[in-house]
Amino acid sequence: MTVSRMPRRVLIVSGQHFADAPRKVDLHFMADALRGQGDHVDFLTCRLSPVSRFLKDGRYAYAKDRVVNRWVEIGERFEEFIWFAAFHPMNLKRPLFNRLSGFLFRHYADLLPKAVRDRLPDYTHVLIESGPAPLLTPLIRRKAPSARIVYHAADRLKTIGVHPVIEEVLAETIGCYDLVHIMAEAMRTDFPSDAPVLYLPHGISKAVFDQAVASPYSKPLNAVSVGDMLFDANVIDTLAEADPDWTFHLFGKKALPLRPRDNIVVHGEVAFETIVPFIKFADIGLAPYRLSEGADYLSQSSLKMIQYSYCKLPIVAPAFAAAGRSHVCPYDPADRASIQKAFLRAQVYDRSMIDRLGIRTWEEAVQVIFPADSPG
Repeated sequence: MTVSRMPRRVLIVSGQHFADAPRKVDLHFMADALRGQGDHVDFLTCRLSPVSRFLKDGRYAYAKDRVVNRWVEIGERFEEFIWFAAFHPMNLKRPLFNRLSGFLFRHYADLLPKAVRDRLPDYTHVLIESGPAPLLTPLIRRKAPSARIVYHAADRLKTIGVHPVIEEVLAETIGCYDLVHIMAEAMRTDFPSDAPVLYLPHGISKAVFDQAVASPYSKPLNAVSVGDMLFDANVIDTLAEADPDWTFHLFGKKALPLRPRDNIVVHGEVAFETIVPFIKFADIGLAPYRLSEGADYLSQSSLKMIQYSYCKLPIVAPAFAAAGRSHVCPYDPADRASIQKAFLRAQVYDRSMIDRLGIRTWEEAVQVIFPADSPG
């Protein structure tokens, strides 16, 4: 491949996602875009330890069948390291336990394997995802002093419930970052006024959506819900009961209804390419977020809401996640009548009025976060 600059070596550090998991998120799309322009991408997955066996997030079940604690080539210019440590930081829920464990978790980076440490000086760029990964940033900055380090604030740490020490370390080391990438303007005030904050919404894989030409639906009136973050099953149950002529399609490992119904189809976690036609040919997009502290940023940061918007779907979402898009029909999660009213509004919304001009491709987004004149 011919590029106008030297290829760069990028490290993506995630505490949630695996490099080649079937469900794609923003990190995967960015990795694909970087590789597409000739860069080499390494993907480090952390937050795994023996205690993971007893957690119900499915990460241990996935990792136990993978090669751990070793670099593995999984694609062209694409390598993965699944780090299985002696312990990993986790929210113990009780203030006393969190205070006592905080000192231990501050030393999480001391466990980073030599195979990863040895590569750190070679990276031109490092992307640190919100979650436990900020605990590694001071070490990465020492080992890779010339690298451009980006904090990818996909979520507020309080909203996703990390151990409090991670919030403390992020605040203490914010000066280690060359860029703080936020997906919602509401998150700007989470960081110091002099921090290098960039507001840039997610991109999407426009070509994949544009190439989807066949509807997967066998009958009309379909609503789709993608993802399981803060999933509010009560909303789905309310709508499925009130609108028996509609079919509700749920995608996501933990996107499960309160009870089985004939008009609810649970697809589970499937590949992105499988989901695309379900989004494109749906009639309504659902974003049934459960209320959580500081979750207002979801109105701008939600990838599925951007994908829905690109496909010109009216969106049904809670009022706290509805700001900034006129085609979002808001509801009060505590009011069943409000939920039903929002869904009725979505059914009659004029889809031709939905503006998608400001939506970027992932390639365009990556060019902003990793500009051509940055190191490498």
